[in-house]
Amino acid sequence: MDLGLKAKNAIIFGASSGLGRAAAHSLASEGCNTTLIARDSEKLKSLHKEILQSYKVISDYIVADLMKDHDVSSLLAGISDRKYDILINNTGGPPPSNPIDTDIHTLDLFVKSLLLNTIRITNSLIPSMIEKKWGRVITITSSGVVQPIDNLTVSNTLRPAVTGFMKTLSNQIAMHGITVNTVMPGRITTDRTLEVNTQRAKSLGISYDEAISISSNEIPARRYGTPEEFGSVLCFLASEKASYINGSNIRVDGGLIRSV
Repeated sequence: MDLGLKAKNAIIFGASSGLGRAAAHSLASEGCNTTLIARDSEKLKSLHKEILQSYKVISDYIVADLMKDHDVSSLLAGISDRKYDILINNTGGPPPSNPIDTDIHTLDLFVKSLLLNTIRITNSLIPSMIEKKWGRVITITSSGVVQPIDNLTVSNTLRPAVTGFMKTLSNQIAMHGITVNTVMPGRITTDRTLEVNTQRAKSLGISYDEAISISSNEIPARRYGTPEEFGSVLCFLASEKASYINGSNIRVDGGLIRSV
C-alpha cells in the first residue's frame, strides 16, 4: 500500500529513543524526510546516521530541551522558514509520584514542557499547513488519559489537558485538510518501561522480572507492544490513507484499557 508519504516533511519530537525513534524510522521507511528533535545529542546523532544509511530521504536534527524556553524559542526561530507537513508531538514522561506527595515544582516544570510548549510548537507550525491545505498533527499521550495509571500523577493530570487542546484544535482546522489526532500507547517496551516497572517492583517488594510478568498478564494480549508496532500506527495516521480520521484518541495498548 502506498501511504503517500514520499517527500513529505515531518518534524518529530522526542526522537532519540523509544516511541519517537520508532516513529522516525517508520516515517522515513515510507520516504518521508525527517527533522529529529531531542535533548540527547549522542542518541540523536546515532539515529540521524541510521536514517541516512537506511533510507533514501533527507534528514537533519536539532538538539533542544522542551523544559527550556530558550531552547524552544531558538528551535522555532531556526525552523521558521520550513514548511512541515507532519508534526509528531512527543514529550518525555514525568517521574512517578502519588497524588499526596507530588512535588509542585516538578508539576510546574512539566506544565511547561508537556503542555505549554507542546501548544506553542503546534501553533507555530499550523499556519504553513493551512497554506498548503494539508497537514497531520499527531500527539503521543498515554493510556492514562482514559484510565489513570497508579503513581503517575503528573502524567495523569497533564496529558488529558493536551488531549483537550488537540481535540479543540481538530474541530477548527479540519476544513483546511489538516487532521489532528492523539495516540495513547499502553505498555510498550521502551526505557520508560524500565523506569515504571522498577518503581513498581520497589513499591511491591518484588523483583523487576516479577513486576514485568504481573504487568504483562494485565494486558489481554499478554505481552508488551513493540516500538515498531506503535510506529506503524503513527505512520498510517500521517498518511493520505488516514485523511478522514480526525479528532480521534487512538489506543495502541493490546486491550489494556478496559472501558468501551
